[in-house]
Amino acid sequence: MIKIDLKKIPSKPGVYLFKDKNGKPLYIGKAKDLKKRFSQYLKSDSLKIKELLKNASDLEFLITNSEAEAIFKESDLIKKFNPPFNQLLRDDTNYFYVIFTKEEFPRVLVIHQPNKFNYFKIFGPFTEGTALRTLLRIVRKTTPFCTCKEKHLRECLNYNLNLCYGFCCLKNYKIKKEDKEKYYRSLEIIEKILGGDFFNLKKELIGEIKENLEKDNLKEAQRLKEIYLAIKKIENEIQILKEDSFLIENQRKKVLLELKEKLKLSNLPNIIEVYDISHLAGKEKVGIIVSFYEGRFEPQKLRKFKIKTVLKPDDPRMIYEVLKRRLKHNEWGLPDLILVDGGKIQFKFTQKAIEEANVSERIKIISFAKPKEEIYYSLKEPPMPLEKFSKITADFIRLLDTKAHQYVLKYHKQLREFQK
Repeated sequence: MIKIDLKKIPSKPGVYLFKDKNGKPLYIGKAKDLKKRFSQYLKSDSLKIKELLKNASDLEFLITNSEAEAIFKESDLIKKFNPPFNQLLRDDTNYFYVIFTKEEFPRVLVIHQPNKFNYFKIFGPFTEGTALRTLLRIVRKTTPFCTCKEKHLRECLNYNLNLCYGFCCLKNYKIKKEDKEKYYRSLEIIEKILGGDFFNLKKELIGEIKENLEKDNLKEAQRLKEIYLAIKKIENEIQILKEDSFLIENQRKKVLLELKEKLKLSNLPNIIEVYDISHLAGKEKVGIIVSFYEGRFEPQKLRKFKIKTVLKPDDPRMIYEVLKRRLKHNEWGLPDLILVDGGKIQFKFTQKAIEEANVSERIKIISFAKPKEEIYYSLKEPPMPLEKFSKITADFIRLLDTKAHQYVLKYHKQLREFQK
């Protein structure tokens, strides 16, 4: 097993490479604090981390000037070497890409599956979706670009917020040469930012600012200055919010083990389904199911339901209807654990649906009651306060509930707007 001397590793942001005996990268990661990250590796009881350390013969780390720079350096190295341990983590939820779509005015999108889009430029893979979106939000304030799904007759909201040029997504607009030049200049700057070479980009911008000042082109000089300051902001403010992917996987395993123990499950809750309801005084009634597999959100398994049999506002009976309809789909398989939003009554109606489908022996039910934050797991036992769980597991339960709530509200809003 590779030996790591923490005394030789600085507490700075950077990228690290575990290498085999031939010097080929086995795994590439990034950290905002390299020393802290390697300390976590040495303490981890993850089988995959132990396997990585066992196979690694050498460790190389590259210090970067900022956390943002580490994000881009990691992406560049993963793309170049495609290490085997990174391949183990490559799925639809772990990697992000930025694409420029293949259109007259290309849209700039952060996505998981580039093969589903027609694009002419792609950047990635990145492991930081949150940081990427934060970066593009900062950039967009000074360097507008389009994200509209389709063209429209009026200017979009982003145009009114100065985040979009307006002409790029208008129907029946007569395109001018200067419009294209302006838009593609924005794409050039975004491309350079995604390349992560902030030093040379800032140097180039300073040169352009001076050139425009000499020509008394004050408006353009001011615009370039704002872009320069935005890049400085990216360097200072973009944070690597997530842990290393292997460490995250280890944390997920601990969460599932704690849920199994505290809820007295016979198996690990590898498949969790979360149910929520939304309506407006009993109108536009909808239900939603979001799924988690081994602690990871599975967006492709999102299920939407329009409530058909419950006429009045009655959340427990709406949950009952959704469950009855869901459990008729044998092709979907069965979850290990179901979480419903609500208290004892919601739990009771969920249990009724499970028993009527003859699957009560295979599925465990819990309901999450707010605002007291209590977990109902049995009609014979008092609810369990969320504080009885570890912080990481309590946060995971909140995440389950929040994710379902976000999607049910989104679906309800879409339905209301469609019916206007």
